[in-house]
Amino acid sequence: MQAGTKTRQILTLFEYEVTDNLTDRDVRLLNRLSQTAGQELLKPIIRQGQVCFQARQFVGIVRLGNRTLQILPKIYQSEERDVSIAEASRNLLWMLDYAGHLSIKENDLAAMQQAQDWFEILIYFFATHLKRQWLRGAPRNYQAVDAVLPVLKGKWRIPAQMRRPEQKHRFAVTYDEFTTDNPLNRIFRYVVELLWKLTRDGNNRQLLSDLRYWMDEVTLLPAIALQDAQTVKLTRLNQQYEPLLNLAMLFLQNLGLELSAHDQTAFAFLFDMNQLFEGFLTGFLQRHRREILPAALSDCQLLPQGRQAVCHLAQVQNRRVFRLKPDLVLRDRDYYPRLLDFKYKRLNPSDRKLGISEADFYQMYAYLNRFQAPQVTLVYPQTAGMAAPIRSCFSLEGSSGEIRAVTVNLLRDLTAKGAHKELIAELRQILEQTDGGRRRLR
Repeated sequence: MQAGTKTRQILTLFEYEVTDNLTDRDVRLLNRLSQTAGQELLKPIIRQGQVCFQARQFVGIVRLGNRTLQILPKIYQSEERDVSIAEASRNLLWMLDYAGHLSIKENDLAAMQQAQDWFEILIYFFATHLKRQWLRGAPRNYQAVDAVLPVLKGKWRIPAQMRRPEQKHRFAVTYDEFTTDNPLNRIFRYVVELLWKLTRDGNNRQLLSDLRYWMDEVTLLPAIALQDAQTVKLTRLNQQYEPLLNLAMLFLQNLGLELSAHDQTAFAFLFDMNQLFEGFLTGFLQRHRREILPAALSDCQLLPQGRQAVCHLAQVQNRRVFRLKPDLVLRDRDYYPRLLDFKYKRLNPSDRKLGISEADFYQMYAYLNRFQAPQVTLVYPQTAGMAAPIRSCFSLEGSSGEIRAVTVNLLRDLTAKGAHKELIAELRQILEQTDGGRRRLR
């Protein structure tokens, strides 16, 4: 990838970091994007009589014309800012991979090592992988085509023919064509066009230009929504395009696009770290379950968001209400040995309650009792100020169950050799706890 031009400015912030380095024009564009999003992307605060802006729990990119705000998670080891930016960028991409949005291969790591503007790296992944698959053979399938031809082909649409009697030497027909102009490719074509307009990297723009040329016979629709992409059904003939479809949906879901004054593009491409933290750890546990799960849990199903393990707290007029959805349920037949809930919040080791909110604790108590589980575990990120990981257990009054609070150390370069093995070992140690007896759900 090529370095950015002199006109492009990148301002990098970490979560909850404050900046006063925004121009009046930047602030106006930022306010417009916040109104479009329906929430403040950066929080205005007053410091020493001056208006500043603080990053929140959202990470990603805010493009303000030629100005780019890059907001990164505070997951890195180095104390040098440039090294921390590169490391946090790689970690963010790695988290997106495990959360199911990317499919990073070993030969992609070289690009990640040089990551400065991670949004351009994301575009690079999409363009190079789509180009590689397209050169191997563009996905084709049979599509019904309505046409008026001088010969009979396929099915003759007699009612349509009767409505146009003047075309007595031409036939209204419907026939099947084996074509690249299908719903899957139309999504790719639309995303390619969108990213071609947004990229500021010369190499990315050339890759996307090549794709635009090769996909010329694919219809470019005026708009495609995320819901349109979610209806696409892959078959065994095009299953290899699933990672690219996931990435295309990521762009469709997160790109809120509007044009600023002077026809310069302003957009936000942001993720909520609460959701990303949950998705990353859920995906990591699923992908490495054989190495993480202790022998006693090795046969368990892993059910994200309580799928196929639905419980409610109450009924009203014979209808169940107040559905309970732990972030990850471990189920062994009708027995639930573990429930996990991921909270991207800061714990306080010096506090008797560790800073756990009462609402979160009551929520875990409801999970414990309704699922009749022996143990519920709250999982938090380990922060830089902690001298040691937290491994705490709350024994409940009048109950044999327990609620645990633990931290997971993501303050490491997740792409470094051996880093995933360290995380595997830590998660296995967290799960290697006594189950407190087996109880069955009524």
